[in-house]
Amino acid sequence: MSLGFSVSPVILDLLVSKFDKSGGKNRAIEYDNFIECCLTVKGLTEKFKEKDTGYSGSATFTYESFMLTVLPFLIA
Repeated sequence: MSLGFSVSPVILDLLVSKFDKSGGKNRAIEYDNFIECCLTVKGLTEKFKEKDTGYSGSATFTYESFMLTVLPFLIA
């Protein structure tokens, strides 16, 4: 089963660090945190795609637009 997101090892490491709430050395994400992680990646990806109109993997954001895009995912 795939959610259709391809992330680099660096991004994956950051996601695991953010969503691993166990505090242990196992570096594992519990199921509920995994769902939250997936929803965050999905939401951010959708917001990015709105700006990547040419499907080039690149987008231009003003600082204000970037903050308005990212902060709701960090605060929620």
